[in-house]
Amino acid sequence: CLGKMEDVDKAITMSFKKINSKIFMIGKRKDELGGSLYYNLFGELGANVPSPELNEVKHQIYAITDCIDNKLIASCHDIADGGIAIALSEMTFENNIGCSVTIPGELSIEKLLFSETGGFIIEVYNSKTKKVNEIFNNHNINLELIGKTSKDQKLIINGAIDIEIEELKNLWTNGLRNKIK
Repeated sequence: CLGKMEDVDKAITMSFKKINSKIFMIGKRKDELGGSLYYNLFGELGANVPSPELNEVKHQIYAITDCIDNKLIASCHDIADGGIAIALSEMTFENNIGCSVTIPGELSIEKLLFSETGGFIIEVYNSKTKKVNEIFNNHNINLELIGKTSKDQKLIINGAIDIEIEELKNLWTNGLRNKIK
């Protein structure tokens, strides 16, 4: 992905910034695990590869960049390799800020957490959520409140994952594949 940034001072990172911020998900989770890192761990291929709707992705990006231009988003991370579980993990690492989230959907827990359907996770300070919602509504993009950041240095997702950030970092740094097999 390539783009021109007009004002580098508006750049944000993927790391959570503050305790008790709201966490939103952009992009519904779908049964798109085919060719994923998750299946690769188990020597499987899967059938359903991500199939993005380009017009929706365009509007997601426009909404996010409008929010960034107005300094409304604290952090943002794309949902890609490894799905939302990996994206959330990576957001906790730098500042050791945990989170508790519930990913909505009727898919199996593995598909909800590791589907590589595109999308984004954003952290928004409570005082800025109304304006963020307005911007996303103006772009006709669904913004799903999924949880909040927390002082507990843990990643908690749908009651299926409850793990200390330090343990996550260790697994990430030293090879998750070796720990699972």
